[in-house]
Amino acid sequence: MQAAQLSGDQLDFWVAKARGIPVFRQDGALLYNPGHNLPPRKWNPTRYWSQGGPIIEEQKIDLNWDTEGTLEWSASIDPDILAHGSSVLEASMRAYVISVFGAELPEEE
Repeated sequence: MQAAQLSGDQLDFWVAKARGIPVFRQDGALLYNPGHNLPPRKWNPTRYWSQGGPIIEEQKIDLNWDTEGTLEWSASIDPDILAHGSSVLEASMRAYVISVFGAELPEEE
């Protein structure tokens, strides 16, 4: 499976795996346990800036619009990781997953 092709819940799952965050499915949603006696919450770093934004800052992900005529966002991590996506968060999370696992992911989920 190519990390550059991940999207939606599948990409969110691999971001959680990269972060070491245990996630589970309930009622069609990907959830995690935030702890401190709080109820489970949705895990969507490709949609929620509160989850994806800190990863972008921590990893120093560089963002650009419409590189090479793709009409998509590009996200890069030094030294040479580049990913594209329809949103800043999607491109960034793809780049992050590639930085942790490489471009080719195992078939397990």
